[in-house]
Amino acid sequence: MSSWAAERRFLTSSALALGFSSSASKMTATARLAGRAAGGPHTGKPPAARLAAGAALVIAALPVVMAFANRSAPAVLLLASMVIVACVVADTGWSGVASAFAQVGRSPVGWASLSFVALSLVSWSWSVDRAETWRTLKEVVVPLVAGVMLLCLLPRMAPRWIGFAVAIGLIAAALVSIAELHSGMPIRRALHLRVAAFEYNRPVLTLLALFWPLCALAASLPNASVSALSGDDPAAPRGSAQVRTRPNEKLASLALLFGLALATLAIWTSQSGTAMFAQALSILAALVAWRFPRLALVAAGVAVTLVFISIYAFGDLAWRVLPASTYDLLAWAHAADRVEIWRSFGAAALFHPILGTGLGTSVTLGDTTVAAEVASEFRRMLAVGHPHNGYLQIGVELGAGGCALAILVVLTMLWSWRKLSGPPLWSRVGLFTMVAATMLVGHGAWQAWWLAIIFVAATLTRVVSPSNPAPAID
Repeated sequence: MSSWAAERRFLTSSALALGFSSSASKMTATARLAGRAAGGPHTGKPPAARLAAGAALVIAALPVVMAFANRSAPAVLLLASMVIVACVVADTGWSGVASAFAQVGRSPVGWASLSFVALSLVSWSWSVDRAETWRTLKEVVVPLVAGVMLLCLLPRMAPRWIGFAVAIGLIAAALVSIAELHSGMPIRRALHLRVAAFEYNRPVLTLLALFWPLCALAASLPNASVSALSGDDPAAPRGSAQVRTRPNEKLASLALLFGLALATLAIWTSQSGTAMFAQALSILAALVAWRFPRLALVAAGVAVTLVFISIYAFGDLAWRVLPASTYDLLAWAHAADRVEIWRSFGAAALFHPILGTGLGTSVTLGDTTVAAEVASEFRRMLAVGHPHNGYLQIGVELGAGGCALAILVVLTMLWSWRKLSGPPLWSRVGLFTMVAATMLVGHGAWQAWWLAIIFVAATLTRVVSPSNPAPAID
């Protein structure tokens, strides 16, 4: 049995196991911690409640499923988005879905993002490899559409216990990753999956993405009742600023803290240098945002803008600035190879500086006419499949136009957070920095699993740490 066939069989069985049990029907599909986002009090219709509970269980299963089938996040995201759409329709009809998506049209971040997507679509017309651009577009359509649906709809209908459920999933996935990496991976052997330590790099990045919404929830517990986690008080008033503290709040806090600690242990005992780097940098950024909120936003915007502005010369700058000792110290991360890759793709980007070579073409750039345009010493590394730098990949494939639109998306998003403080701000900054740091040294920017976990983490951040009672797309 092939590795992918085994993953599909495992994913199918996992989805069936997540069928909506009779106990889920008793769970209340109420709002997140701060109350329902819009439209008044929740009606508590049993079909909507069961569907909301089902969507929460699917989301909670994501880290566990990724621990075994590490490309399965798009399928999990699609299933969760379909269930939450059905939930909204059961509760308020299709008008509820339409009103949620109408918010995108009123959001500067939404318009900037749509502009970037539009450029990606039309890049097919000038792509140096139209077949590869088309393949990439087909790959990203599922996480993009499903992710937007989840981002718009889940904060309206999420059950109060969703954060606790995700924490349980995080604990289970972290235990699997740690145990497998330290015991010869018997589970992967039994499932006839590929046995290699790097197979857990994607799962630990999933843990890191979910780390930030759970951090925000853990920090918010002293100011919220544990019924926001356990759903044990459906009669409690929604949207109230003052809520009672439950006796089992300590247990919920311990579960969250245990999950965060295990996730960190899994990251730092894995082979993912990218995850270690991204967690360290994102924790530092979150601490700055906690103490100096406006400074953190300005620093994040300036840093990302500078990377994009210098992206064509990024490899050359690293080659000139980094001392030889750095390459020896980071030999395990293939630092020298990465710098050579950055230089090669940067050289290729200079021949198509405005509009780029077309979305997704980094994969086959070494086999296109672009390879003949660059100097001979840069041709070899064009065949590696991607620039190992998401910013550079945008520059190569979408040119300066794509970089400009990406900067616009980042700056409008950071601007939309300017009035936030506390957990709603530093959790967003932590997640943003985690994504930005991963893009700096990570693999392909358009991988479907990567886009899926970003959408799930961003959605959960909005659920457990809302910016306002009726949030727009932020």
